[in-house]
Amino acid sequence: MIRLTQTTSLQQKMAPQLIHSLRLLQMPTLELGQIIQQELETNPLLEIAEEVDQDEEEPEEEEPEEEDELELDELEFDDADLDDVQFDGEDWNDYLNDSGYSSPPGEYDPGVEEWESDGTGQRSLEEDLQEQLLLTDLAGEDRTIGEYIIGNIDEDGFLRSKVEDIANILGVDPEDVKRVLRVIQTFDPPGVGAWDLRECLMIQLKEQDLEDSLAMVVVRDHLDDLINRRYGKIRRTLGMGKDEIGEVEEVISGLNPKPMVYREARINHNLVIPDLEVQKVGEEYVVSLTDRNIPSLQVSPIYRTLLSQSDKAGPEAKKFVVDRLNSARWFISAIYQRRMTMLKVMRCIVENQRMFFDQGPGHLKPMVLQEVADRVSMHISTISRVSNGKYVQTPHGVFELKYFFDGRLIREDGEDVSAKSVKEKIAKLVQEEDPQTPLSDQQIANMLKEEGIEIARRTVAKYRDQLKINSARYRKAI
Repeated sequence: MIRLTQTTSLQQKMAPQLIHSLRLLQMPTLELGQIIQQELETNPLLEIAEEVDQDEEEPEEEEPEEEDELELDELEFDDADLDDVQFDGEDWNDYLNDSGYSSPPGEYDPGVEEWESDGTGQRSLEEDLQEQLLLTDLAGEDRTIGEYIIGNIDEDGFLRSKVEDIANILGVDPEDVKRVLRVIQTFDPPGVGAWDLRECLMIQLKEQDLEDSLAMVVVRDHLDDLINRRYGKIRRTLGMGKDEIGEVEEVISGLNPKPMVYREARINHNLVIPDLEVQKVGEEYVVSLTDRNIPSLQVSPIYRTLLSQSDKAGPEAKKFVVDRLNSARWFISAIYQRRMTMLKVMRCIVENQRMFFDQGPGHLKPMVLQEVADRVSMHISTISRVSNGKYVQTPHGVFELKYFFDGRLIREDGEDVSAKSVKEKIAKLVQEEDPQTPLSDQQIANMLKEEGIEIARRTVAKYRDQLKINSARYRKAI
């Protein structure tokens, strides 16, 4: 039986403008520049303001004057406010239909990058290998085998298909596959086409004419012992002295464990452009935005002329102008609020983390999002949006804003200490340890306890793993 029922419920929905405003707040400066360009292209009433002095101080943290939403029946302008330009019907339509914005020469153009490429357009490994294959004497069936082998080399440079499988698929002799593979294994990068780490290292040693060296013997027969630092076992088996095993390790450590390591070094995947900057001026720290390349926006005064002539085009045209006008004014206000919010949050962080800015990362204080939210009278979600994906240039390096928010440990004297500060101390202890007798996790915990920091051995192990530091066994040198 079908019934119609009526129910009532309360739902909280955010207005589209509020959602857009939150997105602007979360965007890094580089992405904001692209959004501004899109707005300039789609809103003819939004334009770039005249250039201001770059040394001009940051705007005061005052709210912009509130202006009521413009209604169609409330728009009244004096004749003196109207532009001298007159539009007839065709001019009006041409202007309203113009969806593009052309920046005059010399103006800001977000489409032009002022920094060097980070290498994202670099050629792929397969393209490089195929090009090297063309320079060989391989032809006909051998060329086909070579192309198939290259197509089965993974992103690390290793061949994941067996010779027998390749031979069966192509219907060729396995010996022919091996012969072509040996040619490909002479290509750059060194070690490409190997099946595993052992073969990768052996290929590189052969290229260095070390085929009959002790390093080749260790890689071929004792690689597992070398990886696990069982130097005594290697020395007893091969009758090597301490100096000899040291030389062998030095040679092997100079090889690439993955063929693609040499290519990855060309690209800085962690390149970031700071959104904020903190500089020490005298005894105080000054916070500034790094958005100097972001253009200042204003509402084009041409809207008054368009509205005065709108009767010729009808109410729809007038509504179009009013909608674009309100959109332009809101967008300018949203960007202003974004800048002020970022400055407020960063200034609060600097005030709370003064010891960090004075003495460095080892002196970071515990701080949570709610503390900053209470100080600046904002919602914790707003602080979260500001701190994620935003970076600040400090006297001690570039940090993401969320780096300054951290949990706490309690010292014996009752004073709080940041977990990140404890990690810094662990990293420093490992850096300064004797490589012949590296510190165990328990020894590190005992040394921290001497400084008044109560921490368990398993917590030290957890922090060490997060810092990507090997255990004492794997840090031991010969």
